[in-house]
Amino acid sequence: MSDEFSPAAGTWNMLQWAYEMGAATLGEAYDMLEQFENSNDVAEVLGEDDTIEAVREDIEYGLETAGPDTTLAALL
Repeated sequence: MSDEFSPAAGTWNMLQWAYEMGAATLGEAYDMLEQFENSNDVAEVLGEDDTIEAVREDIEYGLETAGPDTTLAALL
């Protein structure tokens, strides 16, 4: 795992949500963003300070630096 990728609080919460929904890797969590965006969990998971777009950008950075096969267990 790359030490460069340190998820922001909202991204960390979304990754935790994805992990609980069955995602095992960062790539799988990214693939679940649309499902997350359409869920009723967004406000609860992200709170008022984070946005889906910020989470998407953070995860895209993680995909570039850490790679899509990085396990969520390693990040969380």
